[in-house]
Order: sequence, then structure tokens, then C-alpha cells
Amino acid sequence: MEFSKLSIEDYNKLLGAKVSTPGGGSALAITLSLACSLCSMVINFTIDKKGYEELKDKLEEYKKQVEIVLQKAYFLSDEDARVYSSLMSAHKSKDPEEIEKRSIDASLVPYEIYLSAEIIQNIADDLYLCANKNIISDAKIASNLCYSIYPGCVATIKANINSIHDEEVLSKLKSIIE
Repeated sequence: MEFSKLSIEDYNKLLGAKVSTPGGGSALAITLSLACSLCSMVINFTIDKKGYEELKDKLEEYKKQVEIVLQKAYFLSDEDARVYSSLMSAHKSKDPEEIEKRSIDASLVPYEIYLSAEIIQNIADDLYLCANKNIISDAKIASNLCYSIYPGCVATIKANINSIHDEEVLSKLKSIIE
């Protein structure tokens, strides 16, 4: 299912229903999409505004980065549901190798959400300092949304990490949870 295609109301109903997906990881990715959209709004209200001409190149670059992360957030929202379902199937099979593979998948989604939130938070923090003064509060809200994402990503990774033995993957995951 493409959660980004649902209305906010329909997504929230599904999120609150007695179903496994969407869940917390999907909600984290949707939160990231909201932060991206707020950054886009701040950029759009600044990019051609008189007095901000010297920022045009930087804002054009930010606009591209934000759009890339926005599309990634939509993908990760759906991907979280897919990997969670696969992880639950692996646990039912009781196959340790399959559980490890699916635990890696289920940990890499919040890992990617976390890293993407860092990108958007850095952009939002810079926009707060330099963008159209009439709308910088929206940049601060975008930054705060990103900040709210990190603990959920860490909690999700910690829920899966005990089933992971691949040292390279563990090293990557531990870089954000320790």
C-alpha cells in the first residue's frame, strides 16, 4: 500500500486500527515528509523574495535535496510496512538466518529515516537563520519534527539488533544508537 497516497484522515485511521501496518516506522517517515514540506514552503517563500537574492543558489540546492528526501520518506513509509511483515513471517518460521536477514532489513529502514532526518534538520536549522523572517518559525517546526524522529528510530533498531550478528551492519547501526 502507498501510505503517501492516503488522505491524512485515512492514514491516521489505518495507523490507529488493530492492524500491524502502518506502524511507528511508517509514522516516522511520514513525520519526515512533513518536515520536508515545511522546508519547501520556507524555501518557496524566500527564494524570489527581495532582499534574499544572495541565497538563490543555496536555496535551489536545498530545494533539490528536500525533494529527494521527501520522495525517500514516502518510499520508507511503505518499506517499513513491507519489512515488518517479512520480519514477522521470519519469526514464525523460527529460521535464525531468515530472522537475521529480516531484522537487518527492519533496522535499515529506521537507520535511513534517521540519516535523512539529519539532512533535513540541518537544512531547516540553516533556513531558520537565513530565510524569510516572516516564515522562519516553520523552519524551526521542521527542525523539531526531525528531532522528534531520532528516538523512535533508535528504539526500532534496538528492538531488532539482538538478532543481528553481521559485524558490518552492527557497526553501522551502532553509529546512531550509541
